[in-house]
Amino acid sequence: MSVVSRALCGVAFGLVALLGGHHAMAATKPAEIPVEDFFRVPAILRPALSPDGKRIAMLVPTSEGRKGLAIARVETPKKFVGIAQFSDADVGSVQWVNNERLVFSAAQMDAAVADRLDGGLYAINADGTEYKWLIERGYATHTVGATSGTKPLPNRFRLHSLTRDGSDDVLVQQFYEFSGDQNVDPTSRLVRLNTKDMTYKVLPAGDVPPSTIEWLADTKGMPAIAISTSRKSEMAVNWRSWKGGWEELARFDIFDRSENRIDPVAVDYDGTLLVLAYSGNAEQTKALYRYNPTTRQRAAQPLVTIAGFDFDGAPIFDRASKKLLGFQFLAETTGQVWLDADMKALQAAVDKLLPNTNNLIQCTAACTSAEHHIVTAASDRQPPTYFLHERASNKLTFLGATYPWLDSRLLATQEYLRIKARDGMELPLYYTKPQGKGPFPTVALVHGGPYVRGHQWGFSPEAQFLASRGYLVLEVDFRGSEGYGDRHQRAGWKQWGLAMQDDVTDAVRWAIGQGLADAKRVAIAGASYGGYATMMGLVKEPELFKAGINWVGVTDIELMYEVGWSDFMGGKWMRYGMPKMVGDPTADAAQLASTSPLKRAAEIKQPVLMAYGEMDSRVPLPHGKKMLDALKKAGNQDVELIVYEGEGHGFGLAKNRFDFYRRMETFLAKHLN
Repeated sequence: MSVVSRALCGVAFGLVALLGGHHAMAATKPAEIPVEDFFRVPAILRPALSPDGKRIAMLVPTSEGRKGLAIARVETPKKFVGIAQFSDADVGSVQWVNNERLVFSAAQMDAAVADRLDGGLYAINADGTEYKWLIERGYATHTVGATSGTKPLPNRFRLHSLTRDGSDDVLVQQFYEFSGDQNVDPTSRLVRLNTKDMTYKVLPAGDVPPSTIEWLADTKGMPAIAISTSRKSEMAVNWRSWKGGWEELARFDIFDRSENRIDPVAVDYDGTLLVLAYSGNAEQTKALYRYNPTTRQRAAQPLVTIAGFDFDGAPIFDRASKKLLGFQFLAETTGQVWLDADMKALQAAVDKLLPNTNNLIQCTAACTSAEHHIVTAASDRQPPTYFLHERASNKLTFLGATYPWLDSRLLATQEYLRIKARDGMELPLYYTKPQGKGPFPTVALVHGGPYVRGHQWGFSPEAQFLASRGYLVLEVDFRGSEGYGDRHQRAGWKQWGLAMQDDVTDAVRWAIGQGLADAKRVAIAGASYGGYATMMGLVKEPELFKAGINWVGVTDIELMYEVGWSDFMGGKWMRYGMPKMVGDPTADAAQLASTSPLKRAAEIKQPVLMAYGEMDSRVPLPHGKKMLDALKKAGNQDVELIVYEGEGHGFGLAKNRFDFYRRMETFLAKHLN
């Protein structure tokens, strides 16, 4: 691996895509948009203002087609100058250490998933000088480039957070090798690393609680909270008191609901914690509270509570005035709420300039007094687009668009609402409606996980691609999905192929009843757990689902215990989480057999398209191959399995993504039209 840094000083990257380049023959209707336009790597990414608000960093295309790091001054925001790029990778995440220095990672956007060597940590000045390679990428060993001078730290060090104190230092977390005892996690440490001379010191933390796996630093960059684990699946929240020792604030089983559970989010300037805790409403959602670690009491009233959603976000601090300005959060989409009057006024001014998008304001270290802010504007039909806002003149300067080749006028609208499942449970539903008049041929697109937040309102390349081909896209956050309260999440435990599956069916039935979906032309599709739900949907609803598309999907729950999932095979999730949340291979053997698409393959008569990564360690290839053999043995010859060489749990190579979605397009056209 090599990095070009100083040699790029003063050399501009190619910015055609950045400034809105387009095809010579633009599409005039949705179906003419090429498949590639939905699944290409975004043109630009991650604009960020320096703490003093004088410079903008952004990832932009290089002449070699990769993503490089470029800098512009706010006085000339369209004149980006490249300062760093890799010869064999893209620049990944970027953060300002101080007004002059940045850190960034590596990402291989053009590699198969299993072959990617992402991560690492690098530092450079905004003028392209004093490049340092700080932490190795992946588990590889590399020869350090001549510009680095010092051997990088091994990759068991990871960037934790920024000190934001004006120094050249960052906080990195040091992970230790496993001892071999699967009940005990190795204790990690928090380290302060200088990004110029690479000197570092372990931060004083007293007698660190054993098996500490996560840290939270206070506003001075010192360890304040240590999250530790114990045998089985217990977790403890430990606070470093003013005396310097560690005190346990809470202990709970991560797979059991506990009223005393707190999840620390941040430390305020007054020393109080901001924590997530159950709000006590019927949905059992989590809200953000103040928590006094000395008295071990949380405030009676939450700082932020969002009706129907768990709080999922972060506080926004003004570090110059040491004030809490507001919060960024995720409800049906990402939003911001401001406590500060000046920021409320700024938000109102931006929203007036951009009335048709959801607008997020990026704060600098001195947000309330900053002259400029970066605004990210997006909607269901507009991919994220970036502007520089000048407060004094209340003017916006266009910086760039992530997908400048897509015409928003040709894209579909997306709606969010809640519908009722057959047992009365509320189901969050996001549906993308193609242009034209329904009822439409329909794809029920099932998210993976499954115990994660599946969807949010906004631009979705996959949904927009399907809608451009005339399909209504239904995306339901079935029970078991996170983000909608503990009641909704736990209702999905041990419900693979049962109530979780029925929720997908109920969403389709609702759309049919609304005149949106054509009952005779419905397919089911999804990846990972979504692939499992696809196969199980074909088993349970043979009259409803006319075809299925499963990529990297589980096809047998018992097989999950036997092969693969190597990233946690034998760990706490498999031994304590899966038996409780998915099903115990012994106690629930009968249920797991009845909800196994592989064991019920003879019942699947519909056409099936499957795709897997050859090197997938999470859902290994036997899930696909065994399913293919079982279907064909049962007489279903209308089934295809594509195996992508070098890919893992997803398709990283652009050519593979393009190939898969072209096959999807052909498959759906054949079986739904």
